[in-house]
Amino acid sequence: MRFLRQDIVSEGEAAHVGQFDVAFFGRDDLDDRSRHSAALSRAVARRHCPVRYDAAAFTLTVDGQTVSVNDLEDLFRSIRAQSILLDATTLEFPEILYVLAAYRMQSPRPHCGFFYVEPDGYKLKEAGAHVVPGSAFDLSQGFKERNSLPLFARLLSDTNKAHLIAFLGFEGDRLMRELDGDDGHFYRRVSIVFGIPPFQPSWDLHALMANSSLLERQNTNVLYCGANNPLSAYRLLHEAHAGIAAGDLNRLVVAPFGTKPMALGVALYCLDNEVLSPIYDHPVRKPDRTFGVNRRHWYEVDLAR
Repeated sequence: MRFLRQDIVSEGEAAHVGQFDVAFFGRDDLDDRSRHSAALSRAVARRHCPVRYDAAAFTLTVDGQTVSVNDLEDLFRSIRAQSILLDATTLEFPEILYVLAAYRMQSPRPHCGFFYVEPDGYKLKEAGAHVVPGSAFDLSQGFKERNSLPLFARLLSDTNKAHLIAFLGFEGDRLMRELDGDDGHFYRRVSIVFGIPPFQPSWDLHALMANSSLLERQNTNVLYCGANNPLSAYRLLHEAHAGIAAGDLNRLVVAPFGTKPMALGVALYCLDNEVLSPIYDHPVRKPDRTFGVNRRHWYEVDLAR
């Protein structure tokens, strides 16, 4: 895996990142930035494919065709490409992970680019709603599942204990649900990661307040990586991987609950390292949870390295 480019681009520059064979995108009607980002992605690709992951059935639907995630190669035989673009703004983490995994099976592997668009801001809870520190934003209706992701799940047992690394955002209860479910059985060490520097001033404080109770836990340490920096997240996981090799833990579990660029770094590291096991809770995102369009980020990677 080799990172080629991480840039902030104008709308005009986004239109000239190159011509791609296929653009993959997720839900493009959620908010202003999802509509904008998906439109950018489709404008520079010859073919456009919507993607949806079903967390209960473990299936991926791409351009109307549904397959088990264990049969990704069958699906993408019909979508051969020398270059692919993933709209990271609208695709969920499992969708990014499985699309990338499918094209890692292809030979030669395609050139790969990603768009991510920041919002101007996040929707506040309605006046009169019960708001505690760190929960000012109205983001999700709930969470569908809390499970591992096939092809990337690694066994935890009495002899396989894990270091859990959680990239965190504005919803502090996401990681607490995972830790409460484990009750200290498998996760012997926990690292929580905040996006610093943040996209905008004060957003890091919202994330810190939302997850403040975690700072008091034993065997928990705090790490940082740039909110808009997939390479930083990738390198953080590389260091953690080296750490478990030198310690008494033999599994590395990661929860990509923070920003989408962080999650992109997690997905790319998963492709290269079988020791890493991602978990995800599949949030049901509220319509118009963000407003406006801010900076546009363009990332490129070489999957062949």
